[in-house]
Amino acid sequence: LVEETKAKYGICDGDVYNFDEAGFMIGKITTQLVVTGSERRGRPKAIQPGNREWVTLIAAINAAGWSVPLFLIFAG
Repeated sequence: LVEETKAKYGICDGDVYNFDEAGFMIGKITTQLVVTGSERRGRPKAIQPGNREWVTLIAAINAAGWSVPLFLIFAG
């Protein structure tokens, strides 16, 4: 179906892109101690230190193999 649509409308591989994003936290990591009750066994929950920042990374590549430079998005 994709190849038929590309042929029908004259879309070349260089015009077909795949974008993806991933989010992660950055910052100084310190020693942590996580304490949970016995009812939480097998369902631990990590506590994040307050000095971390959320960052989003965006990557893109087209069907011809050419990639767009990575974008890093930080809080303003």
